[in-house]
Amino acid sequence: MHGMPCNAAATGPHRRMSAPRTTDRNAYDFRRGALWMLGSLAGFTGMALLVMHLGSTRAVSPWWALLFRALVGIVVVAVIYGPGKNVSFRRAATGRLLVSRGVLGALGTAAYYLTLPKLGAGKATLIGNTWTIWAAILAVPMLGEKMTARKVVGLVLAIGGIALITELERGDLSQFGRYEVIAVAGALIAACVVVVIRQLTRTETSGTIFASQCLYSALLALPFCLMQTMPGLMDFALLTLAALLAAVGQIGMTEGFRFLPVSVGGAFQMLLPLLITAMGCLLFAETFTLMQSLGASFILAGCYGVVSQPKIGAKES
Repeated sequence: MHGMPCNAAATGPHRRMSAPRTTDRNAYDFRRGALWMLGSLAGFTGMALLVMHLGSTRAVSPWWALLFRALVGIVVVAVIYGPGKNVSFRRAATGRLLVSRGVLGALGTAAYYLTLPKLGAGKATLIGNTWTIWAAILAVPMLGEKMTARKVVGLVLAIGGIALITELERGDLSQFGRYEVIAVAGALIAACVVVVIRQLTRTETSGTIFASQCLYSALLALPFCLMQTMPGLMDFALLTLAALLAAVGQIGMTEGFRFLPVSVGGAFQMLLPLLITAMGCLLFAETFTLMQSLGASFILAGCYGVVSQPKIGAKES
């Protein structure tokens, strides 16, 4: 998806990288890390807004955006990882766990792209961003990670936030439509991707892991694209730009985490839903009620609570 590190998802499909040791002067560099993260935010925000514009204003199917993101991603992987032989496209296409990563990553990114024009950039991104919480919860039974109070609180806040932002608190299930279901399902799928990636990073390179998503995203999108109207020249240009911006966002996030602790990098990435929501309101006249705004705050608070780390010396319950 959009806001996961390069080898886990999005939109757009990005593994969460461990915090560099701050005792190493070369590892912790706030200025360099912040610049990379700001580039990442700009890339992902531009990508989301372009995909929404293409779908809502220019009537271009989101499947075309997914296909272009996959094809551009393959080129980026080949250019960045290919010279050092840090990518194996054959293994990316046939390895059991890599296939799982590729298929799930394709489905998660597709869910985000499909919901952008229908729900609006802000709402789709806020719901999709709950993958951070679902991943932390899934890691408990699947990876043996510890269930903590921070994860429980984050889960409660996320569920409450989704209920508010989709207006379920009114007791009307009709408010929770097909695209809201797709958005939540996409976040859950993205969480599964992260769990798979945490296993893959023990044996595979980042290039091979990322390549698996690109390959299977292209395979997923192509049949749907063949059933859609062919985009015009301007649409092709915008689709290519959106795909390049997604690549910038992914690379910027990955490099940013090399120089920043997870807590600081996570704080930067929590700005992404805020930026996309603000730009959606500004450019596409998206509106949020008071209760929906409260729900958005709950989601952001829950996500940040999960991705941030407790202070050194503090005991996490």
